[in-house]
Amino acid sequence: MEAFLNVLEISGCILFVIFFLGLCVFIHEFGHFITAKLCGLHVSAFSIGFKKAWGKKIGGVDYRIGWLPFGGYVDIPQIDATGVPHTEDGRELPPAKPLYRLLSAFAGPFFNILFGLALGCVVWVIGVPQDSPRMREIVVASIDSGGPEYRAGLRAGDRIFKLNGKQFFCTWKEFVFKTILTIGKVKLDVKRQGRHLEISYVPKQNPNAPEVMKFEKMPWPFFLAKIPIEMFPARGSPAAAAGMKNGDIIISINGRRIESYDDFFAMINYSGGKTLNLLVDRDGKIIKLAPMKPVLYKEAMEAVKDVYLIGVVFVSESRPLKMLAVMPDAPADRAGIKPGDQVVSVNARDIPDLNAFKAALKPLKDQPFTLRIKRGSRTLDIRLAAAQRRIYDIGVSLMILDYPTPWQQFMNVIDMSYKSLRALGVYFMNKAGMTGEKSGIKPRNLSGPVGLAATLYRSVKDGSIRFGLFFVVMVSFALAIFNLLPLPVLDGGHMMLALIEIIIRRPLHEGVVRALTLIFIFLLITLMVYVTYFDILRRMPENWQKIMDPEELKKAPPATVVNGGNNLEKTPVENHKNRR
Repeated sequence: MEAFLNVLEISGCILFVIFFLGLCVFIHEFGHFITAKLCGLHVSAFSIGFKKAWGKKIGGVDYRIGWLPFGGYVDIPQIDATGVPHTEDGRELPPAKPLYRLLSAFAGPFFNILFGLALGCVVWVIGVPQDSPRMREIVVASIDSGGPEYRAGLRAGDRIFKLNGKQFFCTWKEFVFKTILTIGKVKLDVKRQGRHLEISYVPKQNPNAPEVMKFEKMPWPFFLAKIPIEMFPARGSPAAAAGMKNGDIIISINGRRIESYDDFFAMINYSGGKTLNLLVDRDGKIIKLAPMKPVLYKEAMEAVKDVYLIGVVFVSESRPLKMLAVMPDAPADRAGIKPGDQVVSVNARDIPDLNAFKAALKPLKDQPFTLRIKRGSRTLDIRLAAAQRRIYDIGVSLMILDYPTPWQQFMNVIDMSYKSLRALGVYFMNKAGMTGEKSGIKPRNLSGPVGLAATLYRSVKDGSIRFGLFFVVMVSFALAIFNLLPLPVLDGGHMMLALIEIIIRRPLHEGVVRALTLIFIFLLITLMVYVTYFDILRRMPENWQKIMDPEELKKAPPATVVNGGNNLEKTPVENHKNRR
């Protein structure tokens, strides 16, 4: 039954991805199609996907569905400015007015914007989950002394209230990405014991960053923020009976500080129903609530009656399987397992991934077993037993939902797109020696259709329908913005050529247009191959990433080449620009 439900969940997520990405493409192409028809232009074909699998001709238009569902197109010969337009059967068509070409090209992105705003209304109503509340101050919970922030003077307990000279009101994740997209130095305004300090530093890659960010080779903070966990008690719940109020922020349970949502749920779920003593922050005052006893969440127990856990969170899709976090008071915590430990085997059975780990533990239930782990250079055998999953509840809601308006969602994508393009421009200019400024964004951080589909899949499977719809809105807006770039072969390029023709009152030389089109077709195909390579690579096991990642290969030691019995050291040529 569990396997069937898992297959059903995966199938549902895949259908969600196919439907909504296909809908984004359909809306875009329909905008081109309907506008071209209204302008009296000839439309040869309307296709969803590439490599025709099915087609039907209606009213002179060949409606097609392709084998490759990675986009679509509308064949409008009169939009092409590289020669005399013809129908598919070779019949010559009159040249279209440049205004009609401009409107037809603009309609695709415009319809994507309209679709994004319409779906954005749904997100506005149902809300989108946030990683943290929006904060006007970021309190530093802990900091790595080896990071640039510490060397610049940032310390645990500091309260960051300005980023790059501006006040902010954002989630922790939004704050992190603001630092990543900063050109040059990040500037922080900090309060420390009544003093105002200004701290600036250049971000750099963090070896302890989340696995995804390690692959991206992007800078990541060397400090953690204190994330306020706001609670909203239900009427008549144990939490409400103990005196909890809406908006109370959890500080500790039974004297143990709560630093994350995982900590909070673990302390309740592994409490065994014993009395809990909570400290909360209410409008800046520390309040001790009355003792409360969690109640068994009976409605959820039937679904987990055969589930046994050791109380760890694993790094997503890691190979070898690595512990990301250990829940307090769980069997793993009591046995001495620590975050970062790598699973080697269970009862001498090799464990390559999470599925193998689940399969090994399922028949054991609560029987003791030997878990072999690797911790740094050491290999340890740890004896422990899983505990039956028991879900307790104190009657609080912790989900943080944001309700951005459709316009706010649109402007956020525009802002992120602008900053990303600016950062990429600085990266290329730095490589060309045109500026000393540095950027944390590289071409490898871009994503194509494969990456978008995979991210949308994970947002639904690991997140929720809410987050999936929010991501679809962003994809629709991003598709519009990308296509509006004034580059030949894109909609923005067709618009630019039509606009130039309107201004100078004659078409550009056909040879110039054709040459530019061919150049940008080559560049676009090259870019798509490049980003698709990294889209696939970032979803491969870590050991394959190290073998196939160009930046990892540069770090490889010099190779020894055997030639005619002589061993010759082959060393990489040092880049003269890096010499000091």
